[in-house]
Amino acid sequence: MLDIVIKGGILVDGSGAPPRAGEIGIVRDQIALVENMVAAEAVRTIDAQGMVVTPGFIDIHSHADFTLPVLPTADSKVHQGVTLEVVGNCGTSPAPVDDCSREELKRTVVLSGGAQLKWNWDTFESFLGVLQQQRVSVNVAAMVGHGAIRTLVMGTRDTAPTPEQLDEMKTQVRRALDGGAIGLSTGLIYPPGVYANTDEIVELVRVVAETGGLYASHIRGEGDTLLQAIAEAITIGRRAHVPVEVSHLKAAGRQNWHKMSLAIEMIEAARADGIEVSADMYPYTAGSTSLTALLPDWAHVDGRVALLKRLQSHEDCCRIRRCLSGPGMSRDAGWDGIYISFCPSHPECEGRSIRELAAERGQAPEEAVIEVLREVEGRAEIVAFMMNEENVALGLSCPFVMIGTDGEGRSTSGPLSVGKPHPRNYGTFPRVLGQFVREKGTLSLEKAIHKMTGLQAAKLRLRKRGLLQPGYYADLVIFDPQAVTDTATYQRPHQYPLGIPWVLVNGQPVIAQGHHTGLRPGQLITR
Repeated sequence: MLDIVIKGGILVDGSGAPPRAGEIGIVRDQIALVENMVAAEAVRTIDAQGMVVTPGFIDIHSHADFTLPVLPTADSKVHQGVTLEVVGNCGTSPAPVDDCSREELKRTVVLSGGAQLKWNWDTFESFLGVLQQQRVSVNVAAMVGHGAIRTLVMGTRDTAPTPEQLDEMKTQVRRALDGGAIGLSTGLIYPPGVYANTDEIVELVRVVAETGGLYASHIRGEGDTLLQAIAEAITIGRRAHVPVEVSHLKAAGRQNWHKMSLAIEMIEAARADGIEVSADMYPYTAGSTSLTALLPDWAHVDGRVALLKRLQSHEDCCRIRRCLSGPGMSRDAGWDGIYISFCPSHPECEGRSIRELAAERGQAPEEAVIEVLREVEGRAEIVAFMMNEENVALGLSCPFVMIGTDGEGRSTSGPLSVGKPHPRNYGTFPRVLGQFVREKGTLSLEKAIHKMTGLQAAKLRLRKRGLLQPGYYADLVIFDPQAVTDTATYQRPHQYPLGIPWVLVNGQPVIAQGHHTGLRPGQLITR
């Protein structure tokens, strides 16, 4: 007797193989059979006539570790078919922390709608224990952030570590790996990662290599210095003998768009040389980050309190204005192409461009950025339009590129439903299926599913996930290939996609007939 049988669907198994007709039988949390089961008996039958059945989507680049403790149902992720999230990216993770570094994170991490993290953990293992105790709707694999470890050991200083500090950071990486982390991430444009040199990162990543873990990096530049930053990531992989994931691959700024093909060529050459380098992307031309990311590196030294003091200093603000007028994200996107997406103390600014706000205030855009940051004490997020559609399609078509949201868990109701966050939080995977498979034909259906499932599972060395095979965990998505589409927009982001009526996590329906069931069958995936 099967617990669930899925009948009448077209199977796309995650391997890249062509679609085929078939049925799936589930017993408890695993796929029991993948074959014609006309005579099979089951407690529950799901009619997938006219639908496509695939493995659950793996979000290889997620920031949901800061929202899962307050939104364990991961609504915006499971509605788009995500059954496993890889969190702890861009050098940022909620652990490990001590009293001092916890306070720095509290000043930096502000959730929408007044949602509050309890911060009832210190070690990486205890953070994962909180998720396990409360249960979540998705499977979770977590990386430890280099930024969290460096802040714990050194604070946010612009200095190289002493030998003793480097040894302590290596110890902290090892403890996190022993506590359940699957690898280490860096955010080399953000403090304190921006202050670390290549040798420091190599030493830490060598610890990861000992366990067969992954190194993922928000590289040191995605615009003017894109090619040098790609070269650094490859160098780290070569020297540390570790698999490398280039996070949210892009060429930012019109003057750099031609570099996308060159970056891809560099990665292909490294792969041909035996270095395991891959990348992930989201299918949009805009990115999203903190408004403080526009500021020069020196402005962030010694943490948020020191930053806010600099914003009150006439001399420092003159230096900041000059930096904002030069190369960087402000030039890559233009002041018309950057808008405030989240600003809890000034919600009237949300959805409005920097240039628009500056004109309203009678200021230059550079001065408006400084004034807004003063008013909101640095707590504001932005969306920045820096890429072009041709490069997005080019990247998505590369065999080594996977799909990731670079987003958090959100909901259309409750505290995490306010602001105008990037629509990737709600629409990444269905956008690929609707726009880049059905409408544009950039990808075949089987290649797109491979980039969402089997390719990630292989990169992450996951056991029994990412494919439709007997004995594999029953993480499954059932969608209508003619109807699946994203509905979230930049001005109206809090909208679930269409055409995904069923999502199963470990054999349990988390989305049933298009509605969240409230079940939390997710598991922690550790190395």
